[in-house]
Amino acid sequence: MSKSDKKPRQARRFEPYLNPSEREELHGLLDFIGPAPLQFADSLRNLARNYIDDGEGTKLRAICLLFADLFDQGWQVSLKKGALLCEPPSIDRDGDQTVEDVKVRIRTALQASRRRQLEEPSVRTFIQRMERRTLRPEGRSSVLDLIDCGDELATALERIASIPEQERDAALAGVVDPVIEICHAGRRCANTGLPLNDIWRYFRHTWAHEYRPIPGRQLLVLVRNAARPNRPVMGIAMLASPVMRLSARDTWIGWLRGAMEEKLHSGTWDAHSLAHAMTERLDASISYVRWDDLVTPDEIENPVENTVLRLEQKASGAAYARELELRAHYAASRQSDGRVPPMRGAVKADDPATDWRAASEDLLFVRKRAELLAQLLSAKQTFRAAELLTKPETALSQLLEAKSGQRAIDIVLTEFRKAGLSSRVVDVSICGAVAPYNELLGGKLVALLLASKEVRDHYAERYGGQVSVIASQMAGRAVSKPADLRVLTTTSLYGVGSSQYNRLVLRATDHAGLDHDLRWDSIGKSKTGGFGTLHLGADTAHALRQMAQSVHTSRRINNRFGEGTSPRLRQIREGLEALGVESDSILHHNTPRLFYACELGSNSRNSLMGMEGDEFHAASASSIAAAWRSRWLNSRTRRPETLAALSSLGPATVQRALQVREDDLLAEPTD
Repeated sequence: MSKSDKKPRQARRFEPYLNPSEREELHGLLDFIGPAPLQFADSLRNLARNYIDDGEGTKLRAICLLFADLFDQGWQVSLKKGALLCEPPSIDRDGDQTVEDVKVRIRTALQASRRRQLEEPSVRTFIQRMERRTLRPEGRSSVLDLIDCGDELATALERIASIPEQERDAALAGVVDPVIEICHAGRRCANTGLPLNDIWRYFRHTWAHEYRPIPGRQLLVLVRNAARPNRPVMGIAMLASPVMRLSARDTWIGWLRGAMEEKLHSGTWDAHSLAHAMTERLDASISYVRWDDLVTPDEIENPVENTVLRLEQKASGAAYARELELRAHYAASRQSDGRVPPMRGAVKADDPATDWRAASEDLLFVRKRAELLAQLLSAKQTFRAAELLTKPETALSQLLEAKSGQRAIDIVLTEFRKAGLSSRVVDVSICGAVAPYNELLGGKLVALLLASKEVRDHYAERYGGQVSVIASQMAGRAVSKPADLRVLTTTSLYGVGSSQYNRLVLRATDHAGLDHDLRWDSIGKSKTGGFGTLHLGADTAHALRQMAQSVHTSRRINNRFGEGTSPRLRQIREGLEALGVESDSILHHNTPRLFYACELGSNSRNSLMGMEGDEFHAASASSIAAAWRSRWLNSRTRRPETLAALSSLGPATVQRALQVREDDLLAEPTD
């Protein structure tokens, strides 16, 4: 019972308890034979609206919104003997379907939530305001002035076709000269007077999935063409804090035990260097935990099992005390006005006047400090017993065989990962071209420019030396971390076919301006589908959060520093469990992802394991742009079909994409 007539392959079943009238209403919508009725998802959302202010109907509202989102994403939903069944779609091709057909199917599902967002009054108002031609100090302008005319661009490029080969590079640079512009709060476009952040947001709304602000570090990037009037936008990107656990990435770097062992056996890493790096990482991690109220100096220097057990007990006690604190906050808020605001603690952001020692005594951080210190001292005790520093080869072999040794290795590898993800690895969460430059493989250009010296320097300027709120509360003193980018990672939206990252390499031997190869490598694929919340909308997330609060009589996820990564994911997981649904059965969206990574230097991965390589210098944006013109733009402009397609693109193309349609504007050729 879905948008197709496929037989269910792996249905997920659950039977939530509802009062009789609620059950009757829900089952009335789900009790059908054959394909689901038209507007099925809308009917579920309409039923959910009837329970917006009904505390007793929290569960029914959450179920309706959840099933509506799943149906929009192509899941099969049904009712069988009183149980609710749902099954995710597969990306397997059926019959004569092509890879592009599968991509369209995935794209269409993703755009369901995007269309709803574009229909929101606030979003419509924003888009109309950006497109309205307004008098500013720079003259009358709108965001449409920043979208190049494909017809004029095609004409300019066509003229170059007859130019001698030795003059083509300079001629192409006279038409396409990419430059990087970083979006800072308060900064405006010199050509239109529009805020740079608003320009970025406008083009972000043309992506295939809805726009959601995300927590953590982020750098918004515009790539503009300095050779054309008004410096039109060629593409946009965003660097963001990476996810904490990603098997493909962690294996590629060596942050998982199996990968570490393989690198040792293959000779990629030598035992002596690795042993010293592991010991130094462990000592550094201990130094960043305030311990004077938990253990003695002798216990830090010579840890024993009793010390570890006492720390674990301390952590458990602090966790229980905080749970009582959260319940009291929930009860007081409910008695006041019924609304339960997040309990974010005294420290919300970096403040020079912050007493970090006092902040470290917050119950959340007492638990975190005791837990982490117990793990670190346990690993230190194990490494010392194995004589890791004096007999590295023998010790590593023994540690890899024993369970206690494996646990100690896992602890220190986790510390390497935490250190790397906090300051040296970022995720490219948005990257692509804006029409008409999608027809010229502008997405490849944007992806390559993210590895440039300019982006690296901007990131260091934005975040280098910034005091870390979480690390400072853990240490009981102000702690700042470097912003020394070494690796970029990203995930494809589609788990099939090619992408803009395929064969994305510029070899130093082919391009004079590069002193090392610049490449995006495929580093793995999620074979069984990914986990995440992209397929669930904001209303559903809110309803699930309310469901969790009503069950636990506390707000346990408060979007505060140190509470944990990805609050949205944790809120949804907690809400699903409160509904009686195994959370993984919903969060496992069955859409495999392709993973890619780019090293900004030849030895970047080793540096993430504390084994520093030679100093490297990132390539300049101008050198990368010149190489891109030579490698891709030159050949694209010789193709009549490319120039013809280019001529049909422009401001109207972008406007149409923002009129609640199913087109994916930023899809581009990938060869």
